[in-house]
Amino acid sequence: MPRQARLDYPGALHHVIGRGIDGAYVFKETRDKQEFLSRLKIILREKSFQIYAWCLMDNHFHLLVQTGKTPLAELMRSWLTGYAIYYNKAHQRKGYLFQNRYKSILCERDEYLLPLIRYIHLNPVKAKIVSLSQLKEYPWTGHKELMNREKESLVDRDEVLGLFAVTEKQSIEVYMDYLKDDQSSNADFMGGGLIRSLGGLEEAAKANPNDKQMYDERILGSGEFVGEVLGRLEAEDNQKKIFKNLDDLLTRAARYYKVEIDDIIQTRAKKVREARNILVFLGNACLGKSVTEMGKFLKIKASAASQANQKGRRIVRKKGLLKELPKIQL
Repeated sequence: MPRQARLDYPGALHHVIGRGIDGAYVFKETRDKQEFLSRLKIILREKSFQIYAWCLMDNHFHLLVQTGKTPLAELMRSWLTGYAIYYNKAHQRKGYLFQNRYKSILCERDEYLLPLIRYIHLNPVKAKIVSLSQLKEYPWTGHKELMNREKESLVDRDEVLGLFAVTEKQSIEVYMDYLKDDQSSNADFMGGGLIRSLGGLEEAAKANPNDKQMYDERILGSGEFVGEVLGRLEAEDNQKKIFKNLDDLLTRAARYYKVEIDDIIQTRAKKVREARNILVFLGNACLGKSVTEMGKFLKIKASAASQANQKGRRIVRKKGLLKELPKIQL
């Protein structure tokens, strides 16, 4: 059976897993892990990606990443190929290092972003490498970056903490409570969403004979989300860009809400709050702008932009604005 194409678009959330060939180590020494991370940091300086969680184990790695304008495949090709060349030379070996292709699962953000952050960062705890109390000093996950503000962080710290609370102190407390709640979970988050959690297509049909759910092993999310993703990709094949640029999006949003463009950017008035929320989400999802970039554009903190992004996502879905806004005459 031919391999299915990877699913990707600006703003897509991916859980990426890479394993060593035949279960072999991909990191033998501390310097290997340091090299792997330093290569990723270099790529992040040049490309528009956001990382929410990561973890390095001896024979595999996890990465929770949101793509921007640069496709996921471009990031992974540059990162893994360069590292494999380094590793083979450093350890005097030949041949493939990683098992087949890396696995990437496109995830439903509202449902799975927080559980995936928790799942990935708890990997060393569940493997009994460290305890939860020791995890804040463990150097091979993004958890340490969330707990301690570092000079150069892979994780988009302000945005991730903004998902939990407004202030940094409150965010860390809520985040830690969230980790403690799930140390015994066996969830694997490997794709298929609702149908997979029920045991596959046949079991799902028995459980919900009248509830037809779309299904795709490349996607972790509900049947509705699967349909949205596949529909979006089909629409993007016909219309490569929903919005030309940020100015185009801003103008259409202002006309839709019947407010001035300057009001959306410069004021905090209640009447423009919803327009600001959808602007952050659509700038992120359709134009590949990071949430941090959208926060700077609107002169708000990254934590406030993170919350606006979540609210905007719900508004866009509820009102069908991906269909409405592009139709507005400029």
